[in-house]
Amino acid sequence: MSEQFSKGQKIAFSLGNGVEWFINSAFNLWVFTFYFSAVKLSIGYIMMAYIIWTIWNAFNDPLIGYLSDRTHTRFGRRRIYVMIGFIPVLALEILIWLPPLSGQITQFYYLLIMLLLYDTAYTLIALPTDSLFPELYTSVKERTQVNTIRQIFAAVGLILAALIPGIFIGDINARDGYLMNGIVTAIIVGVSLLIFLKWGAKEREEFKLDYQQNFSLFQGLKYAFKSLGFILYIIMFFLYEFILLLLATIVPLFSNRILGTTSAFETSILMGLLYIIGIAFMYIWKSLDIKLGSRIGYGISMVLYFAASIPMLFISSYFEAIIVVIFMGIGFGGMLYFIWYIVADVIDDDELKTGVRREGIFFGIANFFMRLSMILSITIVGLVFVQTGWDEYKPIPNVDVDFGLRFLFVVVPGIALGVSLICLYFFPFTKKKVLEMKAKLNELHQEKMDKVRTS
Repeated sequence: MSEQFSKGQKIAFSLGNGVEWFINSAFNLWVFTFYFSAVKLSIGYIMMAYIIWTIWNAFNDPLIGYLSDRTHTRFGRRRIYVMIGFIPVLALEILIWLPPLSGQITQFYYLLIMLLLYDTAYTLIALPTDSLFPELYTSVKERTQVNTIRQIFAAVGLILAALIPGIFIGDINARDGYLMNGIVTAIIVGVSLLIFLKWGAKEREEFKLDYQQNFSLFQGLKYAFKSLGFILYIIMFFLYEFILLLLATIVPLFSNRILGTTSAFETSILMGLLYIIGIAFMYIWKSLDIKLGSRIGYGISMVLYFAASIPMLFISSYFEAIIVVIFMGIGFGGMLYFIWYIVADVIDDDELKTGVRREGIFFGIANFFMRLSMILSITIVGLVFVQTGWDEYKPIPNVDVDFGLRFLFVVVPGIALGVSLICLYFFPFTKKKVLEMKAKLNELHQEKMDKVRTS
């Protein structure tokens, strides 16, 4: 099959993925630290806000995904949602850093409201953007090509999310820097989303009639969970997001407490290096994908990542951590590449069975579990902090929390990766099966195109 999209369109489209990762990672990396360290909000209140936030996602993400599958406008069924969420997400990126100056209950409600509003606006942007990837690029050649570009932009977004806050925040215990970081972030996101909407967010003609589905919301959810491949993917995706969120939550504290860093910028360098190395090895993972298939490639990346992280159990200097992070970045690049690629095979299989593209409902469910992973990550962090007596922030705690932080950095992610490897072993989409599906999809898409042109 010939390529359907230009290089420029693929780059503009992938920029949308980078923006998505940038804003969400900057949010996840610093919101907990801000409210815990600068606002001094109790860990119990933070945990409660995160849990309520995730319950909201039980309805928010699948519903928006389902609606995008069924939407039909002159702007398309995905693009219109990005347009709606554009202004709100920029405003909320600034407002999140402006909580009341005092009052634990008041600050708790402010955090909760900001989390609920932000997530709704973010979902309006992220879910349609993710859904467009498997929908636009269905051939192996274009999908691997665009996925590589997307994940490079995603890694760039992660790097910016790690480095930019470090430039403006300075002292993690002071509020002012966080607000400036939010303003700069909103400007970068706004410009990038305009480029994405103008040149990248396209929709394919042959899927114009796919909004005419017989699935209700609950029927769509039920049918999606009948797929063994999707269930296994959801478990792996949940654990992948759990690891990222866990690291985003504890790295600033790990860096300060164990490595002796004195500024947010040093922490940003540490996180940024992980993503830079991930970018450097992205094309190697793409080659491995073409040669061995995504299932085997993803397994190798997880093993490499965990093996590289083990020294974090005993090192104590910033320089040693830099060396360890370099090796961790190799496996991290593969994890980043494959986790967003293998879900496309699940969606292709669903189209062959149902006759329609239903990316929205699949990514809606996936996004719900991504948010659900926040509960697990924040709960585990909270439990470890409580057990070590660090349930409220103190500049020099009179307890030894080093073991707890090391445990959270290495052992907990290791357990999550082990479960993921078991799921991957039973994941049904081998390289051979994927190639067979592509041949059948080409025939189906031609039939759809003929139907659109005669309707």
